[in-house]
Amino acid sequence: MRILDILSAFPALLPLVNAQGEFNFPCAPLTIQRSDPIVNPGAPGGHTHAIIGGSAFSRSMSNEAAPNARDTTCAIEIDRSNYWQPQLYHIRSDGQFETVQFQGSVKPSASIPLLLAPSTAAYYLNRVCDYAPGKTSCARGEYPRAPPAGLRILAGDPFLRSYNDTFEMRAMSHVCLAASGPSSETHALPTRPCARIRAQSFFPSCWDGVNLDSPNHKSHMSYPAIGDYNTGVCPQSHPIAIISIFLEFFYDTARYSDWENLVYAMGDRTGYGLHADFVNGWTDINALGNAFRTCSGGDLTLNSPGCSITKGKLIPAGPKNLEVPAPQEDLGLQAPLRALPGNNPVTGNPSDRVN
Repeated sequence: MRILDILSAFPALLPLVNAQGEFNFPCAPLTIQRSDPIVNPGAPGGHTHAIIGGSAFSRSMSNEAAPNARDTTCAIEIDRSNYWQPQLYHIRSDGQFETVQFQGSVKPSASIPLLLAPSTAAYYLNRVCDYAPGKTSCARGEYPRAPPAGLRILAGDPFLRSYNDTFEMRAMSHVCLAASGPSSETHALPTRPCARIRAQSFFPSCWDGVNLDSPNHKSHMSYPAIGDYNTGVCPQSHPIAIISIFLEFFYDTARYSDWENLVYAMGDRTGYGLHADFVNGWTDINALGNAFRTCSGGDLTLNSPGCSITKGKLIPAGPKNLEVPAPQEDLGLQAPLRALPGNNPVTGNPSDRVN
């Protein structure tokens, strides 16, 4: 097993360039909808998404709605943010589409060994630092800011069907968690049977300091200019470093030996179109900004009494009721569909899964 495979399977083991700082927490599924309040506010989304987080999620949710959510499926009570990725489907032998079970996070059991069990869904990382003229690295002791209230971020490109070596592409990946033998990481959907697939998204962490969103939902954010997609110094155009967010979404694929028939909701059979969205719903931005200093490093954890975002108490990550009922639409959750929701055509070929 390659060292890269080991590290990719366990992001907590990846080396930090900045001062020590990381925390992570589990989230349970909230809802599966053809909704996207960032890209398609107030209207049906282009494809189905799997969503975790705050109970205020809806097609028309405002920036104020998220932090005022009554509840969250995540283990940190003051995080009412929403996070989502495209739902994964399976093409049956009769050509119909069935949903692949989205798990969020589950506990180990006799049937799910510890190394295969999803243990976290959201990582908050100290990986980037502010721009300054001539700056080429991040100094120990530097901390990024908390995402500002109302910030919305989109990572990845749902229309990609081939690999390119950009930061945006490299920030999306899949880990095939095998029932036995080594796990492996690819940017494409896996090309072998997997007990579970972990879809991973690393959000851009450099902010322009002005806009909470932008017309294309991307230009107000950037990946670092010096370093890599997941570490380094922010560019002059986006000089403000914010906490890096890394998502893990788990799908139960144990029953699908025909890996080539897995397809994302937007019709993508390659996996290169993996993308993710974030709506900031933290109810205490100052507490989040102090989390690396009070909840990580040395003996400090989320369970520490002085941890600014938990006060030493995590809540159970579990399902919660939506405040706005999900739109009534058949998404294939109960029975297979003749077409993907939104009538998205299947594009790309499994043979294109080369990276």
